[in-house]
Amino acid sequence: MGNYHYIIAGLPDLLLDYSPQALDATSLQKSVTEMLSEEDRRLMDWLDFGLDKESISRHFYRAAARHPNLFIREYFSFDKCVRDARICWLDRATYEGDFEEYPRLKQIFAIDNLLERERQLDRLMWDKINEITSKELFNINVLLGFFTKARVVERWTRLDPESGKELFARLVNEVRGTFKGVNYES
Repeated sequence: MGNYHYIIAGLPDLLLDYSPQALDATSLQKSVTEMLSEEDRRLMDWLDFGLDKESISRHFYRAAARHPNLFIREYFSFDKCVRDARICWLDRATYEGDFEEYPRLKQIFAIDNLLERERQLDRLMWDKINEITSKELFNINVLLGFFTKARVVERWTRLDPESGKELFARLVNEVRGTFKGVNYES
């Protein structure tokens, strides 16, 4: 693919400032994907599949760990570590893994404010994307990183009061585990 510099130069700036931004990541990704080679489109499909929390599994993570693409391999390896550590934290179990960012992640888990904890988790992922793509110039990894960040921005943009209430309820239920005595949905 020879036109990465044109595509990347035409992308909007993304800021993780948790405020509404005019961004339709899905439409933008669709228009960019149309300009990519078939091989690059398959990488975008990998990204979409991995960012779909409903479809991801240990089989996906195993395949991503062996993937030849740097971004797919590195990002989803990190994503798995964060998810595994979060599950242990929620279950109040000891996390057996070890990765460079784990001390920072433990500090994030210690944040009492649920909204701030989510913001800091997204900041951690954002920083990892920057780290992975920092030495990349005008290639598919920059695009994969951009669209991963775009999903984060879009998630915060879509949080209207009702969505925020749903996120809060989900987080409370996640923290409370199996406790069913109180309906946190209303």
